[in-house]
Amino acid sequence: MNFLYPKFLFALIALLIPVIIHLFGFRRYKAVYFSNINFLKAVKKETDSKSKLKHLLVLIMRMLTLASLIIAFARPYIPEKNEKNKINQNKIAVYIDNSFSTNAESKYGKILDAEKQKAAETADAFPENTKILFLTNDFALKHQHFVSKEQFKNFVGETNISPEIRSISEVSEKIKAVFEDNKIEQRYPVFFISDFQKSSADLNKLKPDSLQERFFIPVTAEKTDNIYIDSVWFENPGRPFNREDIIYVKIKNASKESYTQMPVKLFLNGEMISTGTFNVKANEEITKQLKFINKNTGIINGEVKISDFPVVYDNVFYFNYELADTCKILIISEKGNKNKFITDACNALPHTSVKNISLQKSGYEKFENYNVIISDGLKKITSNLKEKYSDFTENGGILILFPTVNISVTSYNSFLNALNLNYITGKDTTETYADKINYDSRILKDVFKQKEKNPDMPVIFKHLIFGNLSNIKEEVILYSEKNDKLIINSDVSEGKVFIFASYPDKSYGNLIYHPLWTSVLYNMIFYNTAGKKIFYTIGNNEIVRIKYSGDDLPVRIVNKEKNIDIIPQYSKTGKNTYELQLNEVIQKDGHFKIMSGNKILSGISLDYNRKESDLTHYSLEELKKLSKTNQNNIKSVLNTGKHIDKEIINNQNRGINLHIIFLIAAIIFTAAEIIIIKLLNR
Repeated sequence: MNFLYPKFLFALIALLIPVIIHLFGFRRYKAVYFSNINFLKAVKKETDSKSKLKHLLVLIMRMLTLASLIIAFARPYIPEKNEKNKINQNKIAVYIDNSFSTNAESKYGKILDAEKQKAAETADAFPENTKILFLTNDFALKHQHFVSKEQFKNFVGETNISPEIRSISEVSEKIKAVFEDNKIEQRYPVFFISDFQKSSADLNKLKPDSLQERFFIPVTAEKTDNIYIDSVWFENPGRPFNREDIIYVKIKNASKESYTQMPVKLFLNGEMISTGTFNVKANEEITKQLKFINKNTGIINGEVKISDFPVVYDNVFYFNYELADTCKILIISEKGNKNKFITDACNALPHTSVKNISLQKSGYEKFENYNVIISDGLKKITSNLKEKYSDFTENGGILILFPTVNISVTSYNSFLNALNLNYITGKDTTETYADKINYDSRILKDVFKQKEKNPDMPVIFKHLIFGNLSNIKEEVILYSEKNDKLIINSDVSEGKVFIFASYPDKSYGNLIYHPLWTSVLYNMIFYNTAGKKIFYTIGNNEIVRIKYSGDDLPVRIVNKEKNIDIIPQYSKTGKNTYELQLNEVIQKDGHFKIMSGNKILSGISLDYNRKESDLTHYSLEELKKLSKTNQNNIKSVLNTGKHIDKEIINNQNRGINLHIIFLIAAIIFTAAEIIIIKLLNR
């Protein structure tokens, strides 16, 4: 048994006091005269031994009571087997959760401020020569080594709110890695100071560790109610110009109260263009539609806003899309002859620039200058064209194939095989009808208001037949009544390939006169804006894909209002395509430009991770229950109040504490003294 405050044991000298009191009664005697003392002699003989026994027992009880109190104040404990090694190590780890949720109010002010105070007080519980590993959610390189207490307190003072989210298990593994790198093989205490949100405190994944002694110091929010925008999206593949569009907004209510008539607003390029209200029940979510009309082209920066307190970082959701000033379409035909139905349909579309060339001239054309290439009735796909088509789709282009039934099946299949698409197996020149429509296809969004039971379908006079290899991923948009594929949609690398099994000519059927024709062609041509993500999440290590054919590298990500101008890591993935690694280079939400020199290549929008928006946390009772089971190697949960008493920290690190036992013993001995006095006085 060891003592936390051994100097208190000098107080055991005080045990002499009751001995002295009992040896010298310090009584004053009063003379009483009797005529006969024989009776008194008999009484004295009868009570003398009883009195001595009483005084002796009382003396023993008082000495035991005093000794128990003195030992209790000396804080006795039984050290653990590795205790000496642990104390000699003088190395500890302290983690502060500085995620967005710690900006909420606790009982003692801002959670982060309270955490910083507790971190400093935790360090004060250890000797001055203690080396401390300090971590926050940022996992900053400057923190990933041991520092003095003074430097540790400087780091704590510099800690600010961060958009980064770290799980408890992730932090534990990072700490373990640093200790292993320093070849420390002795037990060490780790202090987790956090609000212990259930969304990030993955205690079920916290692995037992024979070296880590984990201490949880919770600092929780007084109010956990929050309404936030979870995400936004478009269901249509492309953004229509000067036509009604719809953005979908998912709003979550992470509270026990229901809300009605809450306002929501949509801004495009800083201008409010749509408003609405929503009702949401307690702990539920809703999807709100906001309708608007695209009146501008170019990069469109959008924001959806709600009003909710006290957590405000998730009240705004940033998104971004591009509406090209001009969609450039290249039509390649056998001899440059225009197919009236294809050319007229393309020219009728808004913001399009259409160019027709012959197959012979296609070798001189730069395909990368176009958004969409239409292969119009080519009899064969030459090796040169095959290579250029492949590069075009690989770099994110839209390729639309209109083969006739009189083609070189071998050359087409060679091309289709190179793109891992289903090959042509034959042709059908008998009359049939289009029969089954894939209403779930993104190409058919807004084409049909509802699913009709007996729709008027186009008649097909002749068409090609395609195979059905199971390993080929494709979306069939339209089937014939014979279950043949009439319109096929396939992803190829970063691009799209659409194939019409029936050529758009009146000799092939009446598809060209059907409303389906222009609607489908429109959605295909403007599909090139659908593949681009409309937002990215900070901290998710996401990749941004861009097209760029210039030589002025590297590209930069810029936001002048936020003083951000950085060069991200990037890699070339195609002839004119690049991947930008966002990693953790940007820690602020908002709209950003991707630039090369003074040229704007694209735009992106970044949003904070909504994982922090649900403020539900583990209660103190839940944490203590986990600590008692010890399944996750949790040493203790410290309910510290406003300040941390360093004695509490010291007690937790000393092994099995015995002072409570000695306090109870003092009470028992005092009670025993009272009982003895009463019994022997009868």
